[in-house]
Amino acid sequence: MVGVAGKSQGCNTCRKRRVKCDQGRPSCGQCSKSKRQCTGYQRNRHFKNLSALDRDTLIVRKQPLNPITEPSVIEYNHSELHSKQEPRNVNTKSSILEQAEKVTTSLSQLFLADYIPQGGKAKQEPPVSWLQTVQITGNLGTNTSLPLAITALSLVRLGRKHQSVELQNQGMAVYGQALEGIQAILSSDYLIFEEQTLASCMTLLVFEVLETSGSNVRGWISHIQGISRLFQLRGPALHISESSHQLFLGFRRTGIVYALATRRSSYLGDEEWLTIPWQRVPKSDFHHLLDIMARMPGLIERTELAISMDSILPSPMEMEFLREKSWTIERQLRTWYVNLVDSSTTPLHSETPRTIASATLSDLQPLTGSSLDFPSFEIARMHLFYWAALLLIYNNLTSIPSPSTPLHQFSHVHLQSEIHPTATLIARSIPYLLSPETQTMGPQNVCFSLRIAMHAFSELGEDKEVRWCRDVFEELDKRGFPFGKILANVKWEDIPRFCT
Repeated sequence: MVGVAGKSQGCNTCRKRRVKCDQGRPSCGQCSKSKRQCTGYQRNRHFKNLSALDRDTLIVRKQPLNPITEPSVIEYNHSELHSKQEPRNVNTKSSILEQAEKVTTSLSQLFLADYIPQGGKAKQEPPVSWLQTVQITGNLGTNTSLPLAITALSLVRLGRKHQSVELQNQGMAVYGQALEGIQAILSSDYLIFEEQTLASCMTLLVFEVLETSGSNVRGWISHIQGISRLFQLRGPALHISESSHQLFLGFRRTGIVYALATRRSSYLGDEEWLTIPWQRVPKSDFHHLLDIMARMPGLIERTELAISMDSILPSPMEMEFLREKSWTIERQLRTWYVNLVDSSTTPLHSETPRTIASATLSDLQPLTGSSLDFPSFEIARMHLFYWAALLLIYNNLTSIPSPSTPLHQFSHVHLQSEIHPTATLIARSIPYLLSPETQTMGPQNVCFSLRIAMHAFSELGEDKEVRWCRDVFEELDKRGFPFGKILANVKWEDIPRFCT
């Protein structure tokens, strides 16, 4: 959703000096010769003001103009992961734009083999990522942003996996091309609402998550805000059928997590967004859970607003309303889980002695005597979100001042007895999420729930557990997933401001 300012591909230092840059990496030759600090090639990113677009002209269309090809789960073979041969089918002497579409399919196959958890590839199983449903063939027209975005993501991740600086540099070059392509699309009322555009922006969002530089998460924040705005402007009626629906499912989880992180209500919790996109497709268990979670940011926002005003005069009626609303959501979460257990013919998790393999932290053992194992990545992810949602509701309830009545005293004691075991369940799941069979998606899904568990441990004064969470985030950072470590270093009360 962002663009690169200016057409020059030189480093920022050479552009400022108005001299020709040889584009050397990591430092260009001009800066090295003149003994100047090379400030790199990253540009400031800018958003087009989407609020000025005429949404009424979009609503009259029942579907986008040129949809991406109908979703079909991409088949891939995990045995390819054992191959030592690096992809060499990118001709660096040819135009990136001309070559991107030719190599995207094979590159994306290799990337998915390293991204999608093992066991989630069978045709009868639903895809665990929207990326599995996108095929870069068919009517692309002049909109080449999607193959460019997927090529950039694939090259950089494969380069990191095979320790190939050449592939990573090629991926960054294509990434710049993809950003420029998106910027051009944002200037076109014709292309801005295309499924291709949404898929391109969502691919670049994955890129920002996996390739965060240092503690700079502004790219991720800008992408998610822009993508969210695009979905909102398109409206729920444009996400009923086929590929549009798959893209919405792929974004919905991220959009709700972002709303919970910023503790601000989201349109994703509105009734029309909870119902209209599913007119033709039944909801999965995971999305029934997300229905409940989508309403939580608004409640948390209202609670924090009410508490911030209590220095003047707290409203007993408002506090009681917020308390009852929180307990209602807690009961809904519990009911959802009971239904999930009842509908399963096999246990949803089991005990295991699994440990976390770490090359840097020799003492990174499970927090308790045993860890939890799950039959599939999707079931593990549902549990993490469920336990994280419970902890957020418990945190909301403990923040509401309670009258000193026996009933409320009992509720408070009940909360305290639930918080630690729930946070511990998240911690006991981490060895599975960091195991080789969960590929890239396992570690990528740890940050949200573990950061919430870490806060719960901190509120209880459990220093050992907090240190363990930090060690896990340190391990994730070493593996190339820095997001958790970044958020772990931000105070809980400062996270909303940090993410906006």
